[in-house]
Amino acid sequence: MLFIPIQLQDIDVLQALAMRTYIHAFAHNNKPGVLETYTEYAFAKAHLEKQLLAPESYWYFIKDKDAIIGYLKLNTGDTQTEFQQQNGLEVERIYIDIPYLSQGFGKKAIDFSISEARKLEKNYIWLGVWEENPNAIRFYKKCGFKITGTHQYDMIAEIQTDYIMQYDLT
Repeated sequence: MLFIPIQLQDIDVLQALAMRTYIHAFAHNNKPGVLETYTEYAFAKAHLEKQLLAPESYWYFIKDKDAIIGYLKLNTGDTQTEFQQQNGLEVERIYIDIPYLSQGFGKKAIDFSISEARKLEKNYIWLGVWEENPNAIRFYKKCGFKITGTHQYDMIAEIQTDYIMQYDLT
């Protein structure tokens, strides 16, 4: 399994993968129109391009053999969506494509994130996870994350509540 940095020329592949995996993960728990409005904004090429160029964001395709099976976005410094403390690393996006779910790839992505945080000499990793996503909450708890608070997540068409989960590296 490899983590390959995503380049601007990969934007079409990233956009398709991001939309597919996000919709699959959240379609069943959102009101009609909410997900469509959000994905049109969040995964628009111009928006993705701006994020790919941000110097403190790290985007990776997750590959197994020759297949791209998911993607990962890590943020440090000012690119973190909240907190923006120099000693933290945010896992903003971690998505595995539908045929590869429940095969241990998510855990490997978390392990990679922990390794990257240690290389960058961070003290903790944090992420937001929707309060209505019990499978993801269980997964992150199993990986050693603890709920430390909540924040509001703007889905454009509505505001949702995420748990903030943190993994201590000290």
